[in-house]
Amino acid sequence: MLCKFSPILYYKMLPVKQFIALLFFSVLYLNVFSQHSGLEKINKDDLQRHLNFLASDSLQGRAFGTPVPGIDIAADYIKTNIKNLGLKDGAEDFYQTFTIYSMHPDRENSFLKLTDKKDTEIYKSDSIIGFTSGSGIDITGAEIVFAGFGYRNEKSGYNDYEGISIKGKLVMFSAGTPDRYKKREKPRWDNGLERAKIQLALDSGAIGVLVVNSPLDKGNSLYNRIARWKNRGTNSLKSTVGSEDNFNFVYTTSSQADKILGTPGKLNSLLEKISKKNQPKTFEITGKKVTLMFKNIREEIHAKNVIGIIGGSDEKLQNECVVFMAHYDHVGMNENGEIFNGADDNGSGVVTLLELAEAFQSLEKKPKRSIVLLWVTAEEIGLLGSRYYAENPTFDMEQTVTCINIDMDGRVYETRDSVWKDSPKIVKDYDGLYTLTNSFWPELKEINTSVCKNLGIIPDYSLPSRFLRSSDHFSFHDKGLPIINYATGYHADYHEVTDEISKINFDKIKRVTELCFLLGLEIANKEKIEIVNP
Repeated sequence: MLCKFSPILYYKMLPVKQFIALLFFSVLYLNVFSQHSGLEKINKDDLQRHLNFLASDSLQGRAFGTPVPGIDIAADYIKTNIKNLGLKDGAEDFYQTFTIYSMHPDRENSFLKLTDKKDTEIYKSDSIIGFTSGSGIDITGAEIVFAGFGYRNEKSGYNDYEGISIKGKLVMFSAGTPDRYKKREKPRWDNGLERAKIQLALDSGAIGVLVVNSPLDKGNSLYNRIARWKNRGTNSLKSTVGSEDNFNFVYTTSSQADKILGTPGKLNSLLEKISKKNQPKTFEITGKKVTLMFKNIREEIHAKNVIGIIGGSDEKLQNECVVFMAHYDHVGMNENGEIFNGADDNGSGVVTLLELAEAFQSLEKKPKRSIVLLWVTAEEIGLLGSRYYAENPTFDMEQTVTCINIDMDGRVYETRDSVWKDSPKIVKDYDGLYTLTNSFWPELKEINTSVCKNLGIIPDYSLPSRFLRSSDHFSFHDKGLPIINYATGYHADYHEVTDEISKINFDKIKRVTELCFLLGLEIANKEKIEIVNP
């Protein structure tokens, strides 16, 4: 009579040493088989198929407010794919919904107007940048005081407000200080300095402040940079509607100041005299009044992260998780209707996670810890999706052992990418990969280096610490959690309409996906992880 073969009975019939050796190799075989079966699911055809859809013109750049809601279509696409794979939903029907409070300048109703004694309009311009979190700025027919640099130094005794009352008046002064102007320092925005100067004017009774870009800034490059930044608007997870925090601060160009002063080049002439003699020259501008209007448009944006979960197989460790994250939003369209398809930023990261989900889900025996696949939104407007998740996690942050963020992993260096030659993050060659990590779990770097070596990938850990704030991983870093950010680097098409699928290297994405899978498998199966409290 034939009997079924029993591996356990067979092992027991062996000498102890052979039994232990065979048992070890059996476990090793099962682990290698698990890796191999998962890696088989990662292929270029799937990566390309996903990206062909996500980076197509039909999605209009995956941004909020486009005529076609491409960002929602992208979210639906991700959800449909992970639902079909059999992942568990990490929020209601896979969507973690939240509200973004957006505020941007109302250009049509924001202006500076100059009138004479008879209230006749002399000059009007919309070349102003308003800074306010309240209801806006509304100053009509105000008297104007020119206050040099609006600066006071208690140590030296210098005071631009000595001997003059500014109560109820609009104060105009230049950015910077007399000393910096005298030294011809390159104009820059010193936020701490300027806010202190603005607060000094307001505390002294001014109804508003007009900060002027330094005349040393030829071509208004600093002003233009700030204008581009402010015109994008501000976005927050908290509503400021009804706030009375009217800072009444407007920024403008030196040519606007010359219009108010009455003579071209007048501002530079005054600042030259003040800085050379280190003596204030503050005075009221007579015969003219200023009307200053700056309005904001507020709106609420309904946003959603997409979350899928692969439950862990270990009764205890399944309550902990490894998070893989990528943002699926991009920057939309420009005024000419050109579409920023964001194939690399961050279509490449999105499809990496889709293939990763399939690889982990295909395993007959799942990793001991749970795997969270997190596609976040609103990265491009302030890391808001990842911040919201960090405040409202599917798994408690104390149960999250690592976050691995993929943001742009689809490019290989070309000569044209040398436009970033002065950047510490210029795009890597085929084998290179920027690997940014923190110190909250020292062993993580060692594990990553080992896995990279096995795949022939060369990790670059050299990025300055400021890059910890550069993408969504910061939301987890800020909570004291170990993070890794994978990226191939900045290329000539970064945030350009030329970031198209034709430039993507799918072999590179496949390698990064394999790295994520093997690293995630090792972390998720590790018995003990000791996170160092920051």
